[in-house]
Amino acid sequence: TLRPHLHCASLTLLGRLQPGGVSGALGRIPLTFQAMADVAPQGLDGAPATGSQVQANLTAAKEARKRAELDAQLLANRIALLKQEEEKAWKKIEDTRKKATEIMDLRKQNQDKFQAKENFYKAKWESIRAAQAQNAMARDKAKAVRDQTRQGLLEHKHANARDTKEQSQNLLYQKKEREAQDRQANVERSQYLKARKLDAKKRAEEERLAQLEKFREDYEARTAQEDLLRARTDALVAKMEKEEMELIQRLQNTQTVQRDAYQALEEALGQTSQQISSSARHVGAGSRGLGGRSSGAGERPQPAA
Repeated sequence: TLRPHLHCASLTLLGRLQPGGVSGALGRIPLTFQAMADVAPQGLDGAPATGSQVQANLTAAKEARKRAELDAQLLANRIALLKQEEEKAWKKIEDTRKKATEIMDLRKQNQDKFQAKENFYKAKWESIRAAQAQNAMARDKAKAVRDQTRQGLLEHKHANARDTKEQSQNLLYQKKEREAQDRQANVERSQYLKARKLDAKKRAEEERLAQLEKFREDYEARTAQEDLLRARTDALVAKMEKEEMELIQRLQNTQTVQRDAYQALEEALGQTSQQISSSARHVGAGSRGLGGRSSGAGERPQPAA
């Protein structure tokens, strides 16, 4: 009864196989049908068949071989697919068992943590109750101590208040004395500063007068020096004016002598020109009177110096 269902499931899962699965399955099937096709065909009675019968037998053998190969291929694919499905199922079973184990371990860990937390909070609550009891006893003791301390502090505070009041009175008295001393010191310092200011003003006035006197003496000395320099300058100017007049007179005399020398030179030059002209005229007249005789005169007449 399971074979038709398996056949249908195999047909449904054929498309999921890889292309190489069919050829691989076919490669492992013995080629019995091919061998059968290669056998020479014979008739039913053992006599040799005709050509058409041989062709029909060959075609039938090929078709039978193809159907057998197809059945073998389908069967191989179904077997491979079933193996894959079985492997997947076992893998899922292992994963499910592993997850179940992990869940159980995690549940156990959570239970252990919860139990540990419960134990912890229980111990903590017990310790808190013990601590509360101890704290109550400690509060009672601390209250008694605080009451005693408060009483002692009140007494000490009253004593401190009395001491503080006395110290305040003493400090006030000392402050008044110090203020009186400060006022007296301020008066004395003011008088001292006033006296120093008057002395400084007096010294400044004396220094100013001394400076003015010094300026006056310097001014008089500079005035006398300027007068002396002016007198020397006036004497030098008078001397230079006298020297200038003498030089002007000497220059005038020199110019007169120069004019006399130029005049004497002009007169000498004029006389020399007249002598040269007269000598030239006498020489020309002698030459014409001799009729061209020129051998007796070997030199030309030189003009007079």
